[in-house]
Amino acid sequence: MDNNQIILENEETNVTAEPVAEIPFDEDAVKKEKKKYYASFLWKLTLVILIILIIQAIFMVPQYVFVGFMDEFSKRIHNNFTYAYKNFVDSGYLNTISEILKYIYLMVSVAIGSLILYFMTKKTAKKPEQHKLNFGWWLILFLCCFGISGIGTIIGSITDTVIQLPAIITKSVLATVLSGSTVINSLLYADDSWAYLIFGIITVGIVIPILEEFIFRKIVIDSTSKYGYGAAIMISAFTFAVYHGNFLQFFYAFGLGLLFAYIYSNTGKLRYTVFLHMCYNLYASLVIPLARKTIPAGVTESINNALNKLSAYLQTHPNNFSQGIAMYQAEIERILSQNPFAIFGIMLTAFVNLFYYFLILVGIILIIVFIKKAISVRKDMMLGQKGTKRCAAGNWGAILFYVFAVGMFLLYYGMIYLATIMTAFV
Repeated sequence: MDNNQIILENEETNVTAEPVAEIPFDEDAVKKEKKKYYASFLWKLTLVILIILIIQAIFMVPQYVFVGFMDEFSKRIHNNFTYAYKNFVDSGYLNTISEILKYIYLMVSVAIGSLILYFMTKKTAKKPEQHKLNFGWWLILFLCCFGISGIGTIIGSITDTVIQLPAIITKSVLATVLSGSTVINSLLYADDSWAYLIFGIITVGIVIPILEEFIFRKIVIDSTSKYGYGAAIMISAFTFAVYHGNFLQFFYAFGLGLLFAYIYSNTGKLRYTVFLHMCYNLYASLVIPLARKTIPAGVTESINNALNKLSAYLQTHPNNFSQGIAMYQAEIERILSQNPFAIFGIMLTAFVNLFYYFLILVGIILIIVFIKKAISVRKDMMLGQKGTKRCAAGNWGAILFYVFAVGMFLLYYGMIYLATIMTAFV
């Protein structure tokens, strides 16, 4: 090795790299970028939900106008038309047709809304990594759905009752409670005809879970998970709950939304949450109504009439509670003695409902057992970056959504107040 080469090697080893200047971290710029990211999606989601509601209103208003016109028309014409129209209404056909049309409006509006939101967000969407979920875990999560629903329904019922309490008092608390009057999902309990049940199974049990999971899990999470899945899961659950538009459904929808969003974020497979959503909805739209269908319609009507008589009697004789109950029991015994086969249907319906409460209890136990495990799984990924959730909740798009949500709830309960107070004075 010559001297020149030695000199070159020494020069190379003695060369010290110049220090690289550190780029300062601009926290305000990062927060601004995060808020812009979440706001960009939330205003689009707000717009799409508004479009869904507008489409439903466009379809439903002519229906109500037509029904009102036919009612007035039948009062002014005293011929065979009036008699035929009265039978059409009393038989329940009008109510069945009305509810089927609501199913169609619901499916069409949500389908249109999901497509609009998909095309508005597909360029920025990013799907989670895919992982398998074995059947054992799926079954556990399915049972947890009932536990979440049970807890959420209790909280929602209390909240809903407190909000409606002034209107309920106006109408009479006793009459409302005994008549079973409450704000329930009319799509599930409005009618017992076979046509209604079939459309309920297709809509509530199959189509709606697909569309809702596509919007509130795939689109929402894919579009809001850039800075971590913690914020995306909360946005998915909260917007899903607000979408239902009332406090009776808000809390259990929020809980189920958290569960479904967690599953999709960890597996990246929408079919898991769609199937869970379907199975849960089918229990309400298929299993319970089919059990009720085994009770003859005449028996159900007679039992309801007996309950109404009990309510009226207790209002006029509040001090004779025990006598009123005895009269009600005697009436029920008379009805069942004339329809002995109805006892099987009543027992089956009671079993199905009791089994539902059993599933709720099992679900609550499983939630308690597995909650810590669920939180620890992939904890770092789920938490996301520091301050992300505050950015997701505090931007102009989120504020717009909050205002829209308040408007939805005020409209819903305002209409209930108006209807309740009007019926109290009619």
